[in-house]
Amino acid sequence: MSAPADTAVGRTRQDDLIAGYRLVQLVGKGGMGEVHQAVQLSLGRTVAVKLLKADLARDEQFVARFEKEAAALATLRHPNIVSIVDRGKSNETYYLVMEFVDGPGLRERMRDPDFDTMTALKTLIQVSRAIDYAHGRGVIHRDLKPENILFDDQAGSIPKVTDFGLAGFDEKAGVAQQNLTQTNVAMGTASYMAPEQRVDAKSAGPRADLYALGVMLYELLTGELPLGQFDPPSVKKPGVDKRLDPIVARCLKPAPEDRYPSVAAFLAELELVVPMTATPAPSKETKARRVLRQVKERAQKVGRVVALAVVAFAAIIIATVFIRARFESKRRPAGIELMSDDGAQEALTTPGRVDKATRVVTLGEGPDTVTVMSRGRKVVLEQGGVRFPEPEDLTAGRTLVDAQVEGDGLRLSAIVDTEAGAPSRLEPLLALFRGPRPEARSALMLLGTGGRYVALIISGSGGQPELEWNLGPDKQGHMRAPLPTMTKDQLLQLHLDPLTSELVAIVGEGRDARVLGESLRLGTDWRDSFSESPRAGLGCLDGTCAFRSIVFEGRALTKVLTPPPTPPLEVDVEDLPLPVAKPMAKKPAVAKPVVTPKPTTVASTKPVPPQKPAPVPAKKPPPPVTPPKKK
Repeated sequence: MSAPADTAVGRTRQDDLIAGYRLVQLVGKGGMGEVHQAVQLSLGRTVAVKLLKADLARDEQFVARFEKEAAALATLRHPNIVSIVDRGKSNETYYLVMEFVDGPGLRERMRDPDFDTMTALKTLIQVSRAIDYAHGRGVIHRDLKPENILFDDQAGSIPKVTDFGLAGFDEKAGVAQQNLTQTNVAMGTASYMAPEQRVDAKSAGPRADLYALGVMLYELLTGELPLGQFDPPSVKKPGVDKRLDPIVARCLKPAPEDRYPSVAAFLAELELVVPMTATPAPSKETKARRVLRQVKERAQKVGRVVALAVVAFAAIIIATVFIRARFESKRRPAGIELMSDDGAQEALTTPGRVDKATRVVTLGEGPDTVTVMSRGRKVVLEQGGVRFPEPEDLTAGRTLVDAQVEGDGLRLSAIVDTEAGAPSRLEPLLALFRGPRPEARSALMLLGTGGRYVALIISGSGGQPELEWNLGPDKQGHMRAPLPTMTKDQLLQLHLDPLTSELVAIVGEGRDARVLGESLRLGTDWRDSFSESPRAGLGCLDGTCAFRSIVFEGRALTKVLTPPPTPPLEVDVEDLPLPVAKPMAKKPAVAKPVVTPKPTTVASTKPVPPQKPAPVPAKKPPPPVTPPKKK
């Protein structure tokens, strides 16, 4: 609720919109309304006024949810929870008045270099105590995330939890349940939602907030979200206390019953790693402590002087090389390296086939000419394949197949060979200055505009493959899976299912094909995630990469339907062959007299040749019927 910069959404509204309050400026927007910095005219103090959107004010369900937030905040009195001042309705506008928190949010603090790991852990402990207090009064937040944690600079920069708009009430705690959330509806922020909350927000209990606290703890420790199969914090970021790994892992268990039974139990283990009861005020230093501190400082200075005297110039060189090696070893993610616009762009052409009927683009033999745009390293087009030779100066290179395919889904596939470059004889000496040599990596990519991409990356050493994506500010991440990979003849696929609009990465072929991690749910408007219809791309890092059998095709939407009943066939009976059927019971027929056939007379001028008598049938004709005599 802190005031934004001039470039943020800062605008005023009419002063008389809310009776008794003067709105100063808009400080934020949310899914349910706007938050304004205002002045309470009766007391002359600064407050925050939250207004329900006009279109939502006509919806009884949203009005009830808005009033639910007021009811949730009204029951809570905690130093780490934003308190409510007033609520009401004025001129068909529903409003909620809260205390104004004049300070940044947790998301902004996380970008501050001075916000170290210990400060972050102490902040999370204070937030967890506020959530434990709310759970004790039957209030479940259900939308915990860094954006809903504000720092009150006027109160010593203490964190405060806000935005209880999606809060739930726990009947076990003696609070009446307000069923405002529909069954099988997911509400909240996807990255911080517990699995059960994604399926049915109505059934999300207090342990859903524990899951969100675990996600925030992992993000504060590593700077990344725990997506897919994630590494423990101490592995992801060296220097993190290993005792935090099991705490994070238990909070992020998929099943609610496997997590901590309560936030209090979570705090009991977390405070063993970060002991704190409150933020203590600086105490006055005694004379004995001052003397002890001065002795330690002088001893440290003497030790440093002795160390410098022993190692002298060699220690300075080794320290410089070590710092440089550590700096160089911290490489950026492979996708970001490949999307860097280093080097000139070059257009190449190769034979191929662009079949609009089947929505397939292939490189190689064909009547069409396909354009391939390369950037960074040089590429060689040969026999319908793309090869990145040994790098000279630039280590990253990518190509884009300048052709689009139509369809409700996509599939990009290629067979990849990845090899590390030949090591130099001076490699051990060079490693002292640049650190360990990076491994060779190949990438199969879907490329949009504005730096948006999805990349399936494999290494030349047979390490774990990775899926990395950047589809906008809120759609960034990567996942890794321990799948078996090959450095030669490795089939890679990126498949966007036209029915579910989910993108999966597949490594291997036939019975050995494996899906990497979880699918990315892009939605039916998946082209907007790329800013346009994506194109096929290939990338290479720090080695030799060869791609062949490159196929880029669009997939049509096919739904499995129950076939309708087959209508009866309308045919002409005369056109059908006579069926062979069992003889039916015949009615007794009246015998007819046998008529001896007369010879056939043919009207012709030519003489008729003598005809052979017809063969006698096997059956004897029935005896002639003698008419009865008259009496």
